[in-house]
Amino acid sequence: MRTLAILPLIAVFGCAHQKPEAKAQAATPPAAAPQQAAATPASTNSCSRDVDCGNGQLCVDGRCADISSNLALCTSVRVHFDFNKSDISSADRDGLERAARCLKADRELHIAIAGNADERGTEEYNMALGDHRAHAVADYLRSLGASDQQLQTVSYGKEKPLCSEHDEACWAQNRRAELMAQNSAGKASKKGRRK
Repeated sequence: MRTLAILPLIAVFGCAHQKPEAKAQAATPPAAAPQQAAATPASTNSCSRDVDCGNGQLCVDGRCADISSNLALCTSVRVHFDFNKSDISSADRDGLERAARCLKADRELHIAIAGNADERGTEEYNMALGDHRAHAVADYLRSLGASDQQLQTVSYGKEKPLCSEHDEACWAQNRRAELMAQNSAGKASKKGRRK
């Protein structure tokens, strides 16, 4: 009889002991879960050129990287123009889109946009054409999210040729606008007429 009285007590205490053990087993993740957790940080650091990494970072070769260590990618942009034109071609948009992503990600980044012309035409005409080209680039960058405070335009006209030959191939190189990082005082590293 004593055995019969103890059996219900063993069953109650035995079941109570089983429940926490079952909970502990349920709380233990399967072996595959740690591998998934290890893969998560890599996916948050990967990016595509259409996605803003944020926090002062730029998408470089599919990975988010600090803009400050990749500043050349943001500012080494050269836009070329047709004769007597200031329209931005589709071929030059990728570089400008990359620069705009940098400007949006790092609001402390400031650039000067230098407009240039080939040697043909008067000095006054080429200064005005360089100014139109620089402003066309600035307008495009603003349309992509850059702020007015980050952009400064300058025209060099025909004063700063890349090529000195007197033929179309050379003139095509000189018809350009270039992005240049500005120093902390907000001045471009080259001198020209600022607007």
